[in-house]
Amino acid sequence: MNPLTLLISFSPWIIFGVLAGHSLFQLEACLVICLLLSVVVSWSDLKNKLIVPWVTLLYFFIICVLVIPLKFYAVIPYIGLISSLVLTLIAFGSIAIGSSFTIQYAKKEVPKEKWNDPNFIRINQVMTGFWGLLFFIGAVKSVIELFIPDFFGVLGDAFLWISMIIGIAFTIKYPPYARKKITEKMAQ
Repeated sequence: MNPLTLLISFSPWIIFGVLAGHSLFQLEACLVICLLLSVVVSWSDLKNKLIVPWVTLLYFFIICVLVIPLKFYAVIPYIGLISSLVLTLIAFGSIAIGSSFTIQYAKKEVPKEKWNDPNFIRINQVMTGFWGLLFFIGAVKSVIELFIPDFFGVLGDAFLWISMIIGIAFTIKYPPYARKKITEKMAQ
């Protein structure tokens, strides 16, 4: 699976994490940008009914409506937590419904005859589960920050980048490692 494709798919979330800022104007502008970006960068994935782009679009639409026209500002302190919970739900929910979100992207690069291979399915479940774990850790971090805002300091700000780097590295390294282990097991 091409990690760049995955990174592009998550770009509205990444940009939101970086640009949301500390003023209402910055937040509103960022929400609108991310809503538009969720359509522009994922247009073909939206047409193909992939989980990540549809949930991303729905999330940014709902938050935009709550914050901008409805002026429901009480949601603002919880946006980071809600984002992490939604991403966690995407990962673990897609596994639960039998279509892990990484498999939807992997199918773009893998021949159709391998789509039902149990090893292909399992590798993608593990990758999606790993991403889900990273998102869940982000949710826990957000909960802690609600009660102790400066608990993590600069590490809290860097968490987005650290988790993305770890997730991308795992996405690159795990499939060849898993295939090698499967081949070794079959050779025994």
